[in-house]
Amino acid sequence: MVTLRACDDGFTDSAARVVCYMLGYGHIGWFIGYRYGAGGGRIWLYDVRCSGTETKILDCQHNGWGSHNCGHDEDVSVSCIAVRLVEGPNELEGRLEVYYRGRWGTVCDEGFTDSTARVVCYQLAWGHTGRFIANRYGAGSGRIWLDDVQCRGTETTIGNCQHNGWGSHNCRHDEDVSVSCHSVRLIGGASPLEGRLEVYYNDTWGTVCDDLVNSEAARVICCMLGYGRVGRFLNNHYGEGKGVIWMGNILCDGTEADIAYCRHSGGGVQNCTHTNDVSVSCINVRLVGSSRPTKGRLKVHYNGTWGTVCDNGFTDAAARVVCYSLGYGHVGRVIGNAFGDGSGRIWLDNVRCNSTELSIINCQHNSWGNHSCQHNDDVSVSCIADSAEAVALVGGRNPRVGRLEVFRANQWGTVCDNGFTTQQLELFATLLDSDTSDKR
Repeated sequence: MVTLRACDDGFTDSAARVVCYMLGYGHIGWFIGYRYGAGGGRIWLYDVRCSGTETKILDCQHNGWGSHNCGHDEDVSVSCIAVRLVEGPNELEGRLEVYYRGRWGTVCDEGFTDSTARVVCYQLAWGHTGRFIANRYGAGSGRIWLDDVQCRGTETTIGNCQHNGWGSHNCRHDEDVSVSCHSVRLIGGASPLEGRLEVYYNDTWGTVCDDLVNSEAARVICCMLGYGRVGRFLNNHYGEGKGVIWMGNILCDGTEADIAYCRHSGGGVQNCTHTNDVSVSCINVRLVGSSRPTKGRLKVHYNGTWGTVCDNGFTDAAARVVCYSLGYGHVGRVIGNAFGDGSGRIWLDNVRCNSTELSIINCQHNSWGNHSCQHNDDVSVSCIADSAEAVALVGGRNPRVGRLEVFRANQWGTVCDNGFTTQQLELFATLLDSDTSDKR
């Protein structure tokens, strides 16, 4: 994206396409108003009118160099970005779409790697960060523009990478690729919402020292990951990392959009060891009142206080979001008021989820503390499989990776690798993707 010192009178997408072509991005481009604010100095162009086929803006009609009757509050901003991430928790993560011949379309995951994700994120102006996160944000619709995209990671746009040609593919929308441009991640936890904190800097992932780290910093991390301004530190709960320790002495006020904007000692911390690597939790739900952690009365954490959730409008889709954020996978069902009345605050009412959200705070609701119910309407949730047999992957970085265990006769057990084939793997994968799976 660029700010052009030209008045916005008469400026259109056609003129933006000429600007982007001059910059080497091809005939794409959008006029995005005054998004990047006022410039300074001379105003060179006014009343610029292009057909969109010109090779330079000087070939377009205009009033002449320096001839204008406007101020810098009319300076034009332009976007040459032909990729976007949609359906994710924020603009840094989602299903990848590319713009070609006047239409947005998706990209197949065949051959897609982290190197290609880094090109996408660079193109979006997030720097050379980026991870391929498979089909996390589901199937798109319409055109599939690219397949078998292979990038080195140094290209400036995805169109400069090798691919099969625009519109040439042999895949379906269930193979549409998703990308994350986040420069932070949580690893080692049972759920993506919890784990050891790592940050991406200078093309390398590294850990964060717990010296002086405050709870506001945890909220900034969780906000960056799309979970809202929730979050708390878990000391060294998820153990020691390795490699470089990038940051320490982090002090945030909790309103920052990125941890890089907080005060910190960065560029490589020398005065602490990996025994001080910090862990973070963005989980703001828990199930109480049961002897098992997989079921109970639902409570959510907000503004420093735990409170309950009304059962009005609460469905199994919302229960699945709760169970996923707790690390039990996309299972979950409402069990009424099975674990009785809570006390204190009632935080949420009329919660409506579509089951794809990463956290219950991403679902629609009446707003925090706004409700028309009593504690006898407090909802309870079960993350336990209905069937007598279930499978789980345990010990991995997320619910999709780990040691295979099977639930039978009311207990969990492991599986030997003798004779284990691709056919068995496909069977267990089907079970893991169904709502009859459970997490130990």
